[in-house]
Amino acid sequence: MKYELSVKQKQKLILTPQLYQAINILQLNLVELRNLIDKELVENPLLEVNQVVNSEAENVIQKENSNSKIENKDENAEENNFKDWLSYLEEKGNQPFLEKSILKKENSFENFIHYGESLQDYLLIQLGMTVNNNIDYKIGEYLIGNIDDNGYLTISLEDISHDLNVKIDKIEEILFLIQSFDPPGVGARNLEECLLIQAKYLGINDVHIEKIIKDHLDDLARKAYQKIAKDLEISVSGIQSLADIIKKSFDPKPGRRIDNLKETKYIIPDLTLIREEGGRYRLLLNEDYLPQIKINPLYKKYLCLDNIKSPEGIEELVGRKDISGHETKDTIEYVKEKLQSARSLIKGIEQRKKTIYRIAEILIDYQKEFLDKGILYIRPLSLKEVADKLGIHESTVSRAIHNKIIQTPRGVFKMKFFFSKGVNTKGGDIVSTDKVRRLIKEFIEKENPLKPWSDQKLTELLSKKEKIKISRRTVTKYREMLKIPSSNMRKRFDI
Repeated sequence: MKYELSVKQKQKLILTPQLYQAINILQLNLVELRNLIDKELVENPLLEVNQVVNSEAENVIQKENSNSKIENKDENAEENNFKDWLSYLEEKGNQPFLEKSILKKENSFENFIHYGESLQDYLLIQLGMTVNNNIDYKIGEYLIGNIDDNGYLTISLEDISHDLNVKIDKIEEILFLIQSFDPPGVGARNLEECLLIQAKYLGINDVHIEKIIKDHLDDLARKAYQKIAKDLEISVSGIQSLADIIKKSFDPKPGRRIDNLKETKYIIPDLTLIREEGGRYRLLLNEDYLPQIKINPLYKKYLCLDNIKSPEGIEELVGRKDISGHETKDTIEYVKEKLQSARSLIKGIEQRKKTIYRIAEILIDYQKEFLDKGILYIRPLSLKEVADKLGIHESTVSRAIHNKIIQTPRGVFKMKFFFSKGVNTKGGDIVSTDKVRRLIKEFIEKENPLKPWSDQKLTELLSKKEKIKISRRTVTKYREMLKIPSSNMRKRFDI
């Protein structure tokens, strides 16, 4: 075997720590970036919060608040009539669209505080009001602790009996008590028991509904109405009517009615789009949620190399008089490292703002028709098109829009929503897939429920009415994405 040394050249991409941090910051959303800044403020003594900051968003809000105060003088005279009008609409079950100035609230942390009572807490309160001794309460507490978020008991009575060393009859007694609690159907061991409990609570004593629940739940899910009708010896339209009652009156997951604290989530938009007079749009970055950071001025004074190497500079910087040469060197290296980290963080945050803002400007300009008129006017757009306009890489655009939220007059959207794939039309144009899905949904909403359109028929309608040529398989895919069942499952029978 022969050994030898050789020299080879090759290109290799190496990410510096600063570049890696910039890439990481770019793909963080506001909440994640806030956590990163808070962590750096604790770990890096060179960083501090800049208290004297007044963002553009704050100026706009202050301006709107001042205008609303002027308008309030004229509105006070009509306040009572307006309240009466709201009461009337609420009685009719309508939710009026309120003006922005009426719904405006201060953007403070108090508005984000929320407490959602869990299902277990809700049941324990009812248990405490109905039992009179500790044994019954302990059994009930154990049962409630094994009820999942959907409201179902997830443990057998035999296992409970073994764990608590209590007879099954006693456990059943407490379980039946819990099954009488609100929400109706809670504490059931399966779907059949859950629906039967709700039927009793609702006062539904129909023999046919009870038989469907006990023997034909699977057939009901498959819409096998003919089979159920044959067994119950009634018409198919009668079965359809019973199925409608079950669908509208019963809840297969009663526990979901109780707001669970674990499911409480908040959306904080990275950008806000405001529609101004004349139809113009104004884009604002949400900077209020992030602390504005800067390098501590005390350290800035001693960051010059000549000064930091002097004994006086080191003594005043660290507050010590007895510093050896070794410790001086360590202190200098530590300060340099933290300075580099602070500068890298500040630069990364500023770069993130600029990149997201520039991308958002292109999205708003390109999708203006959607913002003005609605989903049918959204245009196909790719990452490459935006990247080419900005002179950056597609991966940068992808990272910048990752999990970013934009609040618009049409609602709150993820930035990636504005990027839509397209399909070709007969005229050679490209139509957004979002528009195609919307058209499919509208066709299905207008169809005859007695003779619903098949996917092939929907394909023909798109081709004939909208000049959009796509395959039946694509229509099926889009329909399933909309969670719309097939024509067989949508079919209804004449009553």
